[in-house]
Amino acid sequence: ELHPKMVKNNPLVENRIWLNCFDKNDRIKHAARKAWLLTNGNDASVDVDETPLQPPSKMYAVPLLPLLSHDDTSISSAAAAAIAHAMGMHPDSTEKNIIKLCNTYISSFPAIVEEEKPKQSSVFPEAPAPAPKKPVKKVIDTGLKKKPTSKKISSVSSSMAKITGAPAPKKVAATKKLLAKTASVKERTLDQEALMGQFKTPSAAKKENVEADSDSKIATRMGVLLAISSLTDSSAKVKLDLPVLKIVIGFLMAFGLGDGNEAVRSASRNASRDIVAKFGSSEEAISFLLPQLESVLKTGQADESSLGPISSEKVPRSVATTDLRKEGVVVSLGSIALYLKDDTDADKIDGIIDMLLNALTTPSEEVQSSVALALSKLMKKGRTQQRIEALLNNLMTECIHGKTLASRRGAAYGISAVVKGSGIASLKKYDVVKRLEESCTSGSPSSKEGALFAIELLSSRLGILFEPYVIVLLPALLKAFSDSNDYVRAAAETTVGLIMSNLSGHGVKLVMPAVLEAFNEPEWRTKQASIHMLGSMSHCAPKQLASCLPKVVPKLTEAFSDTHPKVKSSAEEALEEICKVIKNPEISSISSTLLSALTDPANATLRALEALISTEFLHAIDAPSLSIIIPVVHRGLRDRTATTKRYAALISGNICTMVNDPRDFVPYLPVLLPDLK
Repeated sequence: ELHPKMVKNNPLVENRIWLNCFDKNDRIKHAARKAWLLTNGNDASVDVDETPLQPPSKMYAVPLLPLLSHDDTSISSAAAAAIAHAMGMHPDSTEKNIIKLCNTYISSFPAIVEEEKPKQSSVFPEAPAPAPKKPVKKVIDTGLKKKPTSKKISSVSSSMAKITGAPAPKKVAATKKLLAKTASVKERTLDQEALMGQFKTPSAAKKENVEADSDSKIATRMGVLLAISSLTDSSAKVKLDLPVLKIVIGFLMAFGLGDGNEAVRSASRNASRDIVAKFGSSEEAISFLLPQLESVLKTGQADESSLGPISSEKVPRSVATTDLRKEGVVVSLGSIALYLKDDTDADKIDGIIDMLLNALTTPSEEVQSSVALALSKLMKKGRTQQRIEALLNNLMTECIHGKTLASRRGAAYGISAVVKGSGIASLKKYDVVKRLEESCTSGSPSSKEGALFAIELLSSRLGILFEPYVIVLLPALLKAFSDSNDYVRAAAETTVGLIMSNLSGHGVKLVMPAVLEAFNEPEWRTKQASIHMLGSMSHCAPKQLASCLPKVVPKLTEAFSDTHPKVKSSAEEALEEICKVIKNPEISSISSTLLSALTDPANATLRALEALISTEFLHAIDAPSLSIIIPVVHRGLRDRTATTKRYAALISGNICTMVNDPRDFVPYLPVLLPDLK
């Protein structure tokens, strides 16, 4: 701010200020934007929030590219946003810098080098190479008589020579050669690898040597995809012409969707979905994108001609890669379907929806989540409204009776997408909640697990709108907690944890009485289930957590006096879950001592109070910390020994000065004041 000329004379300083203009931290972003506006000739009284930023220099991309793979995600996100906004301000630099981004990705993409087919070995000895023929001398006919040559034929054979002692005949050259060949023949040996190699097909004999991938290369590729995704930000105002759009889509289809790393593939899938949704609305774009995406879905091969100036040397072309492309391209097809006309393209919309539904069986949570997001946006396109009932019936059947975990989980994603897209009224109209409740309480373990998946994802996608149905499903969820099958119990725990994290203050008030009522049931399984649910309330939002913990922890401490060992162990696990959300580091360090005081108050209360007295607090005490401390202090105030009472009274007074929010302490006043008086 004080030296604007230094910024203009130093491109790197200018670039770093531009980078910080898009930092996630509001204070840093505000200071950087103010400095940017001042160095570009604005007054000191300029309104930072209202004044648009001036464009950076056209060489903005070079210093920002290395920062895309920075270990600090806030820096990499800011670099991606800075590149996108600079492209929006310099439209003539868009194509050049997108090609730079693609080449940066390709340079960190592991190459696949095909080795030459190894020479197939045989179990039989190899025939020796034929000896070179001696040149035949040409004899010139002179017309003179030839001198007769006499051949001495030995009448004694080699075997007779040994008996008689006569000299053995000399071996001629041909005989020597024959003996040498016979001696050089190796004995046949059976090699197992060579034996099995005879049955390999030529394609199996061809090996691929994949270049090793690394964390730094993955980070570089993820940074490039983050920058491409940032192009869809409406505030960046980036415009992609059809030639540039072809390059981006061709690159994502060829390299991104075929990447060997799952996280990179997921980022590519989301980037292609967002690019198609943002820039695929024109008729020219649709006429290019629809055949392109359908071709990739059909063959699994990307159109390398659309890469333009980008090298296609490293494009993966294996069978596994084609399958990965087919999985990823479905999501992009869902985005392009948003721009199809309802009347003329109804058949195409129906076809794309069917493709998306088929893709839900893919055994990948990332793919299923992306497909569900695309599917929910198409529920009011074309003739889809007429198909809602049939779609839900098919998905419910697959969710409850599916043979594989992937199919049940995918169908649950589909149910949440259809309900979200068609409206929450479809839950009641097609008896979705009633059927899920029946499946949770009766049926096979796989049916119960599938129903719990659907409840979890409906709560995740609908949020606060699903709260009224939680009360209806609560008995079924409590029963699932005490199921004999491990997978059902795990699904119930995940489902309830997610439901609790989405509950509002009103929702907590609705759920709490039902859970506490179940705690008072005499059957140990029901009591154990209610304890699990009370422990799951640690997932609530901070405000809701502060309101429910004063009731939850006393109930959990009551469970330690239960006669059934599983009820006791469940209560201990629930308290440990609550201790995990304690934000105060001092209380967190002595949480095990406090828990032992709750589980064994007669022997461990004094030790816990001494630990609290000796702890030097540097941070405020939050609501979860209070919920663990107050029962220990309350037990100390009622103890017979004077030392324990004095410690408890001192801690009660000190807590009032260290509490983060006085309202968190109010529910405990009726508990502590009578004993203090």
